[in-house]
Amino acid sequence: MWKTNDGYLEERIVMPDTGIKKIVSVKIQGSGLKAENEAAKKLTEKIEHLSDKKTKLSEAIDLYLKEAEKTKKASTIRKYKFELKSFYDIVGECYMDHITAGFIRKALLDSGRPNRTLNGYLKVFKGFWLWAYRCDLVKGRDVADKLVNFQDTPEKERIQDKYLEPDEINRLFAGMSEKRWLLASKFLCLSGCRIGELAAMNRTDIWGSIIRITKTYDPNNNIVTSPKSFDSKREIHIQPELRECIDEIDQYVRDEIKSKGIETDLFFPNFDGGYLPYATYSKYLREVSERVLNRRISPHIFRHTHASLLFARGMDLSAVSTRLGHSDSKITKEIYLHRMEELKEKENRQLDSIHLIG
Repeated sequence: MWKTNDGYLEERIVMPDTGIKKIVSVKIQGSGLKAENEAAKKLTEKIEHLSDKKTKLSEAIDLYLKEAEKTKKASTIRKYKFELKSFYDIVGECYMDHITAGFIRKALLDSGRPNRTLNGYLKVFKGFWLWAYRCDLVKGRDVADKLVNFQDTPEKERIQDKYLEPDEINRLFAGMSEKRWLLASKFLCLSGCRIGELAAMNRTDIWGSIIRITKTYDPNNNIVTSPKSFDSKREIHIQPELRECIDEIDQYVRDEIKSKGIETDLFFPNFDGGYLPYATYSKYLREVSERVLNRRISPHIFRHTHASLLFARGMDLSAVSTRLGHSDSKITKEIYLHRMEELKEKENRQLDSIHLIG
């Protein structure tokens, strides 16, 4: 505490709910030690009252997102905002110190939304709650620790929907009349690239028998940014099938550029020379897959399909993960284990049909 020339007793504190420094003061009435002691007492009460201020859920979320914006990519922030807004819409406004695991679980269940969707909300909320604990906005981390995922469809049933079988690929490609999207689909399937990596790719990123992945296009924020993770920066070997696809895309793009007078350094640009429109491609793919395969798929399924095809042809998990730029992918491991089970069952059937000694 210190006394100012204006007759105020002041103290600098750090607000517990925001981490912001604040000067708290009271006016000294009279003079002498007795007056200063009385002012000090009032100042202490004032500080304690401020420290007891309850933080609302909406306030904590805003603080969390502001801090995350300093370290996270724009696409990640957008996901956090969407998930936490959806979570907030379900739970409603409340004080952080009133939140319990049971309260959260009941609110989510009563929302009627799919368990897989609710599990997505829980994942982001747990990260948010642990941040709130580290920032002293809540007294314990037990709420995050107690919350467990809701029961979802068994993994073995779901994993087969994550990729396409060879016959499904052939049927899908045969049903695609739009050459631009057919070529994009083939490239993704043969390279294992993400659609954002393809959209951001320049001609100079393809060198000899290597594709260098150093960036990705974020359609939500209309920016080219760094890849999803450190391991996503990688070099992809161009096998003969992929080389044929690259040459076909190169010729197709050159014809488009020549006919429309477009100037661009992009490997696979849009018709106007800009970045491939993810929404347009995704919509086209959903419509064709629903008609041909009786289910909707997204461009990302080709990345999983690429992994599945490599596993089926004997490549190990480490080699495929390196090609995809994965340090640790749950889905890639699941596809690998599923494929290994299929191969084992096939080998067992072969053994059953063999007479070894007559």
